Amino acid sequence: MAFKLNDRVKESSSTTGTGTFTLGGAVTGFETFAAGIGGGNTTYYCIFENGTNNFEVGFGTLNGGASTLARTNIISSSNSDAAVNFAGATEVFCTVPGAKISLPTPEEYGSSSAPKIITVKVGTKTAAHPYSGQGSSSAYFFDGLESPAITFSGADSSYKYYYRFDQADSTNNGHPLRFYLEADKSTAYTTGVTTNGTPGNSGAYTQIAVDANTPNILYYQCSSHSLMGNFANVISNYVNGTLTVGSLLKMPDNTSAKILVADGTSYQESAVSGDATIASGGALTLANSGVTAASYTNSSITVDAKGRVTSASNGTAGATAGFAVAMAIAL
Repeated sequence: MAFKLNDRVKESSSTTGTGTFTLGGAVTGFETFAAGIGGGNTTYYCIFENGTNNFEVGFGTLNGGASTLARTNIISSSNSDAAVNFAGATEVFCTVPGAKISLPTPEEYGSSSAPKIITVKVGTKTAAHPYSGQGSSSAYFFDGLESPAITFSGADSSYKYYYRFDQADSTNNGHPLRFYLEADKSTAYTTGVTTNGTPGNSGAYTQIAVDANTPNILYYQCSSHSLMGNFANVISNYVNGTLTVGSLLKMPDNTSAKILVADGTSYQESAVSGDATIASGGALTLANSGVTAASYTNSSITVDAKGRVTSASNGTAGATAGFAVAMAIAL
């Protein structure tokens, strides 16, 4: 089961009452729910009764053959937003409810058993592509849109949001979709990522499970060709790039900042209050007043008992120390 939307899906029905609708075949010029949504999936629907003002918009569930539509949740209707007791011939079609537009970026939950499905196809890159004129001449198309920037939800490790990129379409042959920390694919991202089958064949997909620790920016790209895709924003606690703040980093208790310095096996915590400044060479000096720290040394940095940090002179260690403590704290 998965949640799906599609264009120009409409069927007639002779079902009356408030229960599950039996679908009676595509209206001329449209396609069936079986073809456009697929059996066993969920979607948004609208039912209207011919020649009347009776209507209902809701979240529906199709049976395995997509011959019936259960009215799982009513969103709005002509019956004060309750199920309508239809009495005559109706038409049922796939729609997008107004709440999808009026609410601030609402996102349906996609579980491991019912992930959010994104249909992937590959076509010729156009001038609308963010990497037009660069890399491969091919591009990924998600539900018909050319390599869009997308947003992932997911903040609970116990209830991750699952997104499945369906690569069954034959155009995907030779174009496995994968995730990376950079557009140029320098670092593959594989946590929570699963794959199935061979792109271009039935059942092929790449799936990602998203939670609070998923990097806040991921790039979807082809593992075999360059710059076919774009990026995804993630609402996340994990910043996978350089963290830059403005003139002030203010801590919640308004008194101190805590810096954890790792040596690969353990952490030392420094409670810092006062001003912190960084010299051009990478060395850090903390104001003596109100600073407490455990003495700490490894091959890269030294933290003394007053919280003063010096970095190795080779530059690399200085950059590492700089990321951990490159904060000007005016409290």
